[in-house]
Amino acid sequence: MEIEELAGIANDFRHAAANAMRRRFTKTYIADNGYDLELATSQLADSKADLIAFGRPFIANPDLVERLQSGALPAEINPATIYGGGAAGYTDYPRFTETSGS
Repeated sequence: MEIEELAGIANDFRHAAANAMRRRFTKTYIADNGYDLELATSQLADSKADLIAFGRPFIANPDLVERLQSGALPAEINPATIYGGGAAGYTDYPRFTETSGS
């Protein structure tokens, strides 16, 4: 099985689980785990979540909110540096304003 197929299966499962949670949980529901702006927007519009949490994307994007608002692509996270105990990978990602020339 190709990695794209596995990713698709994982996404299908993740969002089916989120939809099941929404049906069972009537209070404020915060969905998370692998959302991008397009999927987050559609889930909110379809009332499948009340809020969307972005966790790992913030590691590589200290300015994630600005990137999402402007339509800029997020920086790719470097998995080799996360949770490694040092500063590399936490404080050295460039901000959108620095990379865009603004």
